[in-house]
Amino acid sequence: MKKSCIYCLVIVLILVALTGCSKLLNGKYDPDLSIGEQIKTRHYEGHASDFGKNQLLNEMLECIKDKDVDRMMNLFSDYALEENDDLKEELKHLYESFPEINEVKNNCCSVSGGHNRGSTEYEYKYQVMADIYDTKGNKYGFICVWIEGYSDNPNMQGLHSIQLVSEDAYWADKFEVHVLEDRPGVYVYI
Repeated sequence: MKKSCIYCLVIVLILVALTGCSKLLNGKYDPDLSIGEQIKTRHYEGHASDFGKNQLLNEMLECIKDKDVDRMMNLFSDYALEENDDLKEELKHLYESFPEINEVKNNCCSVSGGHNRGSTEYEYKYQVMADIYDTKGNKYGFICVWIEGYSDNPNMQGLHSIQLVSEDAYWADKFEVHVLEDRPGVYVYI
């Protein structure tokens, strides 16, 4: 009887190990994961806001520089991809509108949300922000909202929205700050 229990336990442990995330090595971060996979599976090194401030921002700026729509699409959550059929066109518009970067300053990442004690309800939202200066000295705000976790809809995990706001649009109050409740997408205010 004891041997059969031990065999059952071993089989269960093997099944759990086999059905776990194949991109993890013994439960540790796997550097072979794409940034999009890291966002969608919450498997990255360090604190989430540092991840957003550095790796995610750099990945997005590289996508913009390379005008790589497909690579940027991989960063968006499944929810964003389902809810916005125009996402590819919006990204193309962003790429056409994006200034030639001279300098990136003040990149930061704010955190909101939390976990309700004693329950499995949680919501973690990060807002990655940076000031972009073009070659003529014009300033733009670059704001990205990404969801690390959302218990009401796990498909929301990933990039939710990107916003590019020129300084002129900002001071003329010709833009909106898009949040989690808004339609996911790409918003350009120039």
